[in-house]
Amino acid sequence: MIISSQQIQMVLRLYGGQKLQAAGEKKTGETDQTDRTQGDRADFSAEAVDHKKLREIVLNAPEVRDELVQKIKTALEKGEYQVSAEDVADKILGRLLMDRLL
Repeated sequence: MIISSQQIQMVLRLYGGQKLQAAGEKKTGETDQTDRTQGDRADFSAEAVDHKKLREIVLNAPEVRDELVQKIKTALEKGEYQVSAEDVADKILGRLLMDRLL
């Protein structure tokens, strides 16, 4: 199965949004009772903070890397575009890992 980076970004957006929404619903339910007696307080784990940063980076990443597209176009026009077997293997393994993770 071939999965483009655009499809991966879309899945990460959807999956990340669902996890954040579910976590927010849980957190809201837990804090409703304590808010009456104490001030507002939120504690986030280091993992949650890292997840938020990663999610923001992914959401702000451009859909198309124009400089890379232009570089490949130029190489194709000159007949100089070559892909090594190692690069192909890296992509195959990367996509295999993404399929297993998602």
